[in-house]
Amino acid sequence: MNSMQYKITLPNDYDMTVIRERVRKNGAKTDGFEGLLFKAYLIIDSADKKQYAPLYIWKDSVGMNKFIFEGYYDNILKSFGWQKINIGVPLDVHMSTQFSEAKYVFETVNSIEEATNISYPTFLTEEKDCVGKVLVYNPDKWNYTAFYFYKEVPTGKNTRFVYEILHLSM
Repeated sequence: MNSMQYKITLPNDYDMTVIRERVRKNGAKTDGFEGLLFKAYLIIDSADKKQYAPLYIWKDSVGMNKFIFEGYYDNILKSFGWQKINIGVPLDVHMSTQFSEAKYVFETVNSIEEATNISYPTFLTEEKDCVGKVLVYNPDKWNYTAFYFYKEVPTGKNTRFVYEILHLSM
């Protein structure tokens, strides 16, 4: 299993309806994509932050390689230029029966501290009302990211790390 995400930070005056329309027209193209467990089309659209940050969880590298090298990723390159793709290893993936109803994602990024005995990273808290969660680690950066999926806007969260899901391909 692999994870993949690119985070495209846009100018604060960027009209996010452009992204919303792009996903409305094209989001379903990744529904049922070979090897894809799911893709969440994520955005942040606030006064001080505009970001398009699709998150992919791949069952294996075959579909991911096809997406990157067989023309699908070229649409990102043509629209937004060369983007760094963050690749990670999914350590823990929980998808409830209500996962497909998720509309928001809360993200936390944490360090894996240097140690003589390394232990598994874990979700920091048990999130109430969560319909799915994914924990991805990156040994090249020694960090891990936890994604918590919700049907409603999660309360009590730093809104700088809450994404709206425009489309969820499965």
